[in-house]
Amino acid sequence: MRTRWPILLVGACLLLPLLAAPTALAAKLVGGRQQAEIERAFIAQAAHRHQVIVSVRASTVSPAWAAVRSVSPERGGRTTSSAATPKLRIAYYERIRGAEHPASPPAAVRADLARDFKVEVVFTGSGAESIVYDQAYRSVCAGAGGFTDQQTVAVDPMSWTVSYVVDLDDLVAAVRSSDGTALVPNVTFDAGGSHLDAVETLSRALVDAGCNGKPTTFNCRMSFRFGGSEPGGQLSFPPAAGIDVGLPMVAASAGSCDPTDYTLGPSLWDSGAGAALVRQLGLVGGSLPAAPYAPISVSWPGGSAQYSEGFATSPCQGDGSACSDDFHWNGKVALHSVSGP
Repeated sequence: MRTRWPILLVGACLLLPLLAAPTALAAKLVGGRQQAEIERAFIAQAAHRHQVIVSVRASTVSPAWAAVRSVSPERGGRTTSSAATPKLRIAYYERIRGAEHPASPPAAVRADLARDFKVEVVFTGSGAESIVYDQAYRSVCAGAGGFTDQQTVAVDPMSWTVSYVVDLDDLVAAVRSSDGTALVPNVTFDAGGSHLDAVETLSRALVDAGCNGKPTTFNCRMSFRFGGSEPGGQLSFPPAAGIDVGLPMVAASAGSCDPTDYTLGPSLWDSGAGAALVRQLGLVGGSLPAAPYAPISVSWPGGSAQYSEGFATSPCQGDGSACSDDFHWNGKVALHSVSGP
């Protein structure tokens, strides 16, 4: 009997992390090969034939265990009561000798994997924009000299940190159509974790030397802050295209800021060209990198959502001879774990 005590003590020590898991621990997203193998095991089960995977997570209590959250999407055009509150299912898998097997986890692992799962999306960036417009016309008067229209726009400083919390276990909508499956999770804008420092100055001078040569000037200063009626809506999940991280901005203006007083339309910054498209982060129903929480670099123009989708329009577009627009930014997008119940 004495020889059994060491074995029992070792067994108890191995079980202790499972039985007394710290409440601060939370499951983590998996990506790369591990995600693909878990998804293959999920799809192989006949009971999941009409299910769409929403997320795959691994336990921090025991990393050999993972869970798949899935949903049965509504068909496009149908309006049933379940369409407003899609019901998610959960399936558990254990990695045994390098293969994923459906199984029932220990209580501590189940509690870890079944806990409401949230992840934070953080987009940081900085840059500047400088626009110069200089156009000459003939004077409308008979005197000597011409008419000149000069305008400058500068956005400097331009820096931001925007944070969104995504509840991957709370879907607002799950709809399947001919264009693909749209999964829309509950997103909350984190005002406390977000900061924006951006100022745009506009100046315009009109001079008709042929008339009286007296200049007419306009000056405007616009300061931007985060806000708006629905700031969380600036994070979207295009089907099969990762995540689109926008900047929910509102502006306060001072000076002569009537748009009709200026020749040029909104700057690229003011028209939302700072939004980033991160194709690698298939956060909802997509594929993630092998290291899902590693920051991903983005920059203008390749990392811009508007540019990628063909909607980025500079006020200088089509008028390159009299107008130039130097716009640039660099940033990073990263996923962060959200701990707690």
